Amino acid sequence: MAEPKPDVLQPYAPNEPAPKGWTLHDALKYTKDEDGRYHCDKLTFENKKEYDSFRSAQLGIGGTKEQLAILHQVETTGKLPGEQPLAPAPPGTTVDQLLAHPGKPDEKGFYHLGTLRVQKDEFEKFSELQKNICGKNPEGLAALYHMEHAGDRPVTFRVSGDNDRDARYDLETNTIHANPNSGARDKENGAMAPPGTIALHEEVHWAGRNGLPTLKGIPYGALDDAEEARVVNGAEARDMEGRGLPKRQSHDGYLISGRGIDSVTPAVSVTRNGVERDVKAPFEQSGRVVEMKDGKVTLAVRGDGTHPDHQMTFKQEELGLAMGQDAASTSALLRGAMNHKDTMTFKLTNDGRMVYENPAQERRLHDHPQGVSFPEPMTNPGAAAAAPRVPAGVER
Repeated sequence: MAEPKPDVLQPYAPNEPAPKGWTLHDALKYTKDEDGRYHCDKLTFENKKEYDSFRSAQLGIGGTKEQLAILHQVETTGKLPGEQPLAPAPPGTTVDQLLAHPGKPDEKGFYHLGTLRVQKDEFEKFSELQKNICGKNPEGLAALYHMEHAGDRPVTFRVSGDNDRDARYDLETNTIHANPNSGARDKENGAMAPPGTIALHEEVHWAGRNGLPTLKGIPYGALDDAEEARVVNGAEARDMEGRGLPKRQSHDGYLISGRGIDSVTPAVSVTRNGVERDVKAPFEQSGRVVEMKDGKVTLAVRGDGTHPDHQMTFKQEELGLAMGQDAASTSALLRGAMNHKDTMTFKLTNDGRMVYENPAQERRLHDHPQGVSFPEPMTNPGAAAAAPRVPAGVER
């Protein structure tokens, strides 16, 4: 990775270097207490497995100056670098200035805003996303400024479509991916980070890219690692507060496909009597699954459901995403209910949770904990979807 030019405004003040002679060997020294916890000064690991994971990750980096500076700070102060706000954009900088039309695209179809590259056909959505972020939080303006003034290494921002809902930062390609309709629900406390917040989250991963590998190698409880902790507890928490939303307590959750950058409610539509409409909270509907076809799920909500007036149809993918289920789990629970002719109840609560109830399934699972006659996952309304595999160097 190229060293930043000294005259380029950096997103964060440089970390204080580790003392001369302080090596990776010193960083990995530990003491063990009577409860089995491992301590590297003020950095604590709950067990040997956590410490071994930390040790392996840090040895893989190899003792760079940046790594040692971060480890020394974390171990001696107990604080994470980069939790503080981003260095602000110069006085007088506006989002309209930073989003001024960049002229002609290059031969690959990218517009260039300083060192920031945006695909031509994604520029309008990118601008909407940035205006939302910058309007909610001054760190959004700072992040946009820093991306456009990044020194020697350009950064690419891709606005994803429905075929790529997952937001992430790829360190290897220096690319941020964000979807203006994809937020994240915290499985621990239910807090919903809307798409604008998640986009800023990924931009802040980019801003701390020099220390990212080191912090990724420090386990951090429910927040997974120290890199996620500095972002979730730092810029993301400040953004959520500015939006009047509670902060996430964990990095364990699932994507919510909403309708718009500020959305904290999953996008679910239903069709009845030939008319499609969005589901609005509070919503509750009971019925039996009578058909699963062409990506749609039909409920009999009155009688046997043979008459179109007595049916309601959901889009299976929307329903699964809203409930936090992966495609296979969604299909299994719905097909199991259909085969058993169960009555299910779907609810969209005022706090944006889409949940389901199936008492008959619960009874079967209680009576036959080792398995039932049709494939059905354990009921857990609003449970996390199976996390996709993420390549090394990609932050979500």
